[in-house]
Amino acid sequence: MFVIYDLETTGLEPQWNVPLQAAFLHTDENLACLGELSLRCRLPAHIVPSPGALMTTGIRPEQLEQAPLSSTEMLCVIAKALESWAPATIIGYNTIRYDEEILRHAFFTHLLPPYGTQLNGHRRADLLTMVRAVAMLQPNVISIPLNTMGKPSFKLGEVCRANGIALSEDAAHDALADAKATLALFRHLREVAPITVATLLSLADKAVANRRLAGGEVLVLGGSSRLAPVVGVTPNPNVATSWAAADLTIDPASYLDLAADEIGKLIFSSGPRPIRMIKTNAQPILLAYEQGCHALPPDRDSPLYRERAARIRDHAGFRANLAAALANRFADREPSPHHEATLYSGGFISNDDARACARWHGSSWADRASIAAGFSDERLKAFANRLTLLEAPQSLSPAAWRKGQTWLRDRLTTEADVQWLTLPKALGEVTTLRQALPPEDIGGHVHLDGIERWLSARSEFFRFAA
Repeated sequence: MFVIYDLETTGLEPQWNVPLQAAFLHTDENLACLGELSLRCRLPAHIVPSPGALMTTGIRPEQLEQAPLSSTEMLCVIAKALESWAPATIIGYNTIRYDEEILRHAFFTHLLPPYGTQLNGHRRADLLTMVRAVAMLQPNVISIPLNTMGKPSFKLGEVCRANGIALSEDAAHDALADAKATLALFRHLREVAPITVATLLSLADKAVANRRLAGGEVLVLGGSSRLAPVVGVTPNPNVATSWAAADLTIDPASYLDLAADEIGKLIFSSGPRPIRMIKTNAQPILLAYEQGCHALPPDRDSPLYRERAARIRDHAGFRANLAAALANRFADREPSPHHEATLYSGGFISNDDARACARWHGSSWADRASIAAGFSDERLKAFANRLTLLEAPQSLSPAAWRKGQTWLRDRLTTEADVQWLTLPKALGEVTTLRQALPPEDIGGHVHLDGIERWLSARSEFFRFAA
């Protein structure tokens, strides 16, 4: 089974944004559609949507307040659908890097299982990754258009149109239209490159990539535009799904005897990087050498690569120093004071708290406060308080309601240098967008005018409410 999906969101940063539209297509193994889910929600009051995002999606300000569902209601529908469709492979276009992160953080802040696309036997895959793999391994079976700079463009609409799949610019960035185009492109790829697609689908299982990297053999690793021969060296001692691999086009003599702190610098070097980090739970393009070597540069030298791989495997000191460098990679990173930004740094939600979250969602608002008080995770308590303010303010005491309104006003109107988008910053973004918008784009200016009026009205409301 497969689930094809797309989200349209309030902005780019997952910690501070939520989906406004969501579309899911449930299919069988042959990609015949079994069910369709298309949802829209209202904007949560504490979030300022990016004007650039609204321009891209075409969402008008009045739509932000007129959708049939609240954000919590829409996310609950999505979570239940994912649970009912399990097990399946969850696929979208650029979803692992973007939509997946948005959905995880939205689930987290709405007291739903953050890793819902990986529970109950689900696997995650990304059609953009598969398109890139096919373009590198079998360039003759797929058309990749060029952008105005003469470089390959992997935008969904442009790739679809280049391969005979209808997705107009007007339809693009509508969640349901994008999901249907993604499904059509997936069908096309399975027809023209079945072996490559099957290989990439197998890599949706992190165990496959982990085994390959642990095997010590020469592999072919794909990035966004090129392939490279690599050998797995060691996983991060703190994160089993984060592996370090060595790029075999670079002579290991230049780094094998370095100390751990010097090896750590190689991971972030701006030039050619001898150490490549691979997320095995993010469907890497990681192929057996025999499957990918034909697409390497003509001067590939497999005996040399095997010899370098053997030197790296046999150097226990390097492996130990690299493991130490990985373990200390983020040791000096300051934890965020904001709960939204602590999904990965604040620890996993306990099983007891996860069960309590499920009870919270299944209870009346009158009973939810007592359930939230029992959470052991302070992040969940804060999210429960916020959701009550946004969705059921009538259930709060007068003092709690006043405290919540003060928090909301400060969050939206602060002039401090915060990480989320505020009303003053959004109005500044409108000015920047207007300067870049061609005068002849009348529709764009009308849309931007409406966004500016809406933001200004929100600002005036909170100014007088102070």
